[in-house]
Amino acid sequence: MNNLELIYNYDHVVTQLIEDIKKSDFKTAYFLKLLNVKDSFFYKKMREKRFSTEEVKLLSKHLYPQQYQEFQDQVIAKFIEKSKNQLNEGLGVDFEKVLADSKKQYGV
Repeated sequence: MNNLELIYNYDHVVTQLIEDIKKSDFKTAYFLKLLNVKDSFFYKKMREKRFSTEEVKLLSKHLYPQQYQEFQDQVIAKFIEKSKNQLNEGLGVDFEKVLADSKKQYGV
């Protein structure tokens, strides 16, 4: 996917997010508190599609909780798989060594 496709896809995502906010069962006050903004600023952001990427992530986490959980599960599964591969390749570190190094570093 090239950069222009990403930009247009992002624009579509933000547009869909705004539509889903309007259709959601949540009251506007919920989103205002979530983003910690005043209502006039929130409506301006919606009108101009000017949510930051962090705001989009936060809103989507609350608007699409099931999809968010599935995404988190996939990310964790990838990390677990990567860790297993590293252990199989002998790249693991002994827990006792890590513990001893930590105690030494922090004077415990």
